[in-house]
Amino acid sequence: MKKYFYILCLTFVNVTFAADFHCTPLQEIHWKELAPGVLWTKYDVSFNPYNKDLHEWELKQTRSVTVRAFKIDFTKNKLLFHSAKTDLECLPNQDRYISKLIADSNAPVIGAINSSFFIMPNGHIQGLAIDENKVWSKDLTEQTISSSGVFSIENGKPNLETREDFMHRFGSIISDGDASKFSFAVQAYPKLLIQNELQITDSVLNSRRPRTSIGVAENPDEIILVTIDARGETDSTGMTLFEYAHFVNESQCGVGQKTVLNLDGGGSSSFAIPSLNIFEQADHCRHLGNILTIQSR
Repeated sequence: MKKYFYILCLTFVNVTFAADFHCTPLQEIHWKELAPGVLWTKYDVSFNPYNKDLHEWELKQTRSVTVRAFKIDFTKNKLLFHSAKTDLECLPNQDRYISKLIADSNAPVIGAINSSFFIMPNGHIQGLAIDENKVWSKDLTEQTISSSGVFSIENGKPNLETREDFMHRFGSIISDGDASKFSFAVQAYPKLLIQNELQITDSVLNSRRPRTSIGVAENPDEIILVTIDARGETDSTGMTLFEYAHFVNESQCGVGQKTVLNLDGGGSSSFAIPSLNIFEQADHCRHLGNILTIQSR
């Protein structure tokens, strides 16, 4: 009787496990200080993949990704875009394009990631982009995809809203007066989470790629910038967007957030800390139209 009871319990546990996303950090997670109000971390995490054909999570944690992330107190630091006026020379065997952009900025960059979607060949930022120094792009209609959202710091408060809601408030082309209300704003897609509510379904693109995102930490004065597998792309790297949305929402995974917007990813996924000579980019010399830099106030 005890044997059958044990089997029944084990079956119940497996069914419960399969119904949800689960992750396990493979090392102890340490957030290390780079500058006042700027922390960073790197670690590996395993997870159970999602089977889109069966519409269920697999039982075992058969995949893993390398996480690199910044946690930023934006009352002490600012997020500034940088875009080069010309394409920069980059040697794939020794360079990373993000390092070239940081050098081109000639700024005291604490850390940086790739950022907004852009239009080739001139690298023009696609959709809204505002920082404390400049309105980089003000036309929201350049990005028509329905899952597009705007992550912003408006009057000192971080927020993520749909493209439609933002345009209802400010129009399709933001005025300079309205733009002055924002210390930061970026339009990208898809929206992943808003106040813990998943903004995508498993119908999103199913390919597993390196990812980059921006979101609000548990402390509302902190923003977390996350990349996964920024070092390179293989068949064993990356997550689907559906998997990634669950990953960034789960505190057990190390970067738990309530509100998250996906940024440009894939081969563009990049992570850099100049002072530590860390420059990672999934596709080493892929042109990046812009990067998002962290600088002290």
